Amino acid sequence: MPQPPEASVSLVRIATRDGVPLDGVFAEPRGRRGTALIWVHGLGSVFSSGQPLTRELLTRLNAAGIAYFKLNTRGHDVVARAGRQLAGAAFERFRQCLVDIRTMVDFVRRRGYRRIILAGHSTGANKVLFYAARARDRRVDGIALLGPVSDRAAELKRIGPRELRRRVETAEKLARRDPDALIPREWGFWSAQRYLSLYRAGGDEDVFQYYRPNARWTALRSVRLPLAAVLGARDEYLDRPAWDVIDAFRANALRVDSFTGIVVPRARHGFQGHERTLADLLVRWISETRRAPARRGRQGARG
Repeated sequence: MPQPPEASVSLVRIATRDGVPLDGVFAEPRGRRGTALIWVHGLGSVFSSGQPLTRELLTRLNAAGIAYFKLNTRGHDVVARAGRQLAGAAFERFRQCLVDIRTMVDFVRRRGYRRIILAGHSTGANKVLFYAARARDRRVDGIALLGPVSDRAAELKRIGPRELRRRVETAEKLARRDPDALIPREWGFWSAQRYLSLYRAGGDEDVFQYYRPNARWTALRSVRLPLAAVLGARDEYLDRPAWDVIDAFRANALRVDSFTGIVVPRARHGFQGHERTLADLLVRWISETRRAPARRGRQGARG
């Protein structure tokens, strides 16, 4: 199979309505500007990380006539500044992803694209699902959740429920005095409020609730857009088989226009070594969703 031609890449800086700069990169296909994919990065990542995946995505998307945009959120890196407020993975307020993503969508629309797909990886998946549920932005035509793993479920597996309960209680006490107070260093580099956002059940960030019996899945159940959930079969943060998680998403995606669940064999959380497979899957899903928006499929991808 011939390789798609190399895409032309541009750097960009945009600003949110509260003055936070978001740096990024984008690549546009030649010709008509119809569909664009916005990639929302994961916890502590940046727009320049994961370059092998970025290269495959922008090349294969552009070859299919789809633009690619990847910009920082205010949660980039471990510590960053958002105006006068501390941000980065350790300090960001999860709800502010609504402002960041809306700013990205505004920018892409100004570039002339009428159909926008949000693709979030890891914590970025939490953010795009939360955005779709809360913002109800009619400019968004579909969401792709890539590596949508519950941080709380992963931590329960790692340290056990009793220890996690103790740590959450400690973080709650610290947060009452100062939300930005640091938790004990051996638990990781987190502010108290960020630790609670990641690991306390029932908060805004806890949108992937497959670990909770009889969970309400409030965000997922309110989304009406076409939705894809993609997991690596060997995702190191999963506490159960990948297909069990996909099945939980399918059972609770009650109002979506279409649901597609995909497990990439042998792939880990970051899809390293499977970048081309993931890029091709996304191109295919975007194209098929445009043609047939009424499926609730289950797929296994060949790695």
